[in-house]
Amino acid sequence: MTDVVMGMVLTGAVAATGAIAEVGRNGNEHAGWLPICEQVHGYCNQVMGALIAGFVALVVYFLIIMHSLHAVTDTMCPCH
Repeated sequence: MTDVVMGMVLTGAVAATGAIAEVGRNGNEHAGWLPICEQVHGYCNQVMGALIAGFVALVVYFLIIMHSLHAVTDTMCPCH
């Protein structure tokens, strides 16, 4: 159960970072938010780093879960 919750939290964090990156890059005309990437030069680079780190964390977490499932099922099924 906690594996699912952690996967959902990681996915939500990456999605939120993507949404903030989109608003920072293009702004939002309906809310009156201007794009800030041209004004604050380091902002888009930091958000891009956060997106990359989030995706890497999500992939690593998925691989850890798959390895754990493989280790548990190997001990339960002596089929090999």
